[in-house]
Amino acid sequence: MKTVTGLFDNYDDAADAVRELEATGVPHANISIVANNSDDWYEGDRSEAAEDAGAGAGIGAVIGGAGGLLTGLGAMAIP
Repeated sequence: MKTVTGLFDNYDDAADAVRELEATGVPHANISIVANNSDDWYEGDRSEAAEDAGAGAGIGAVIGGAGGLLTGLGAMAIP
């Protein structure tokens, strides 16, 4: 069994190569495409979780810092 690898500049060129491979008799189950989102072709699946996580981390840092400061001051006040 041989492995062939190709690198394409865009998804459409890769899809054309897959159609050509299938036309020559390569089974669809033996073909894989790995792609990134350089052309935003799956924009609808984008999640806003990263922005929300950043805001939550900032709030947590402020609350944690204030709690630590108060705990430290309380520990210094107790002889």
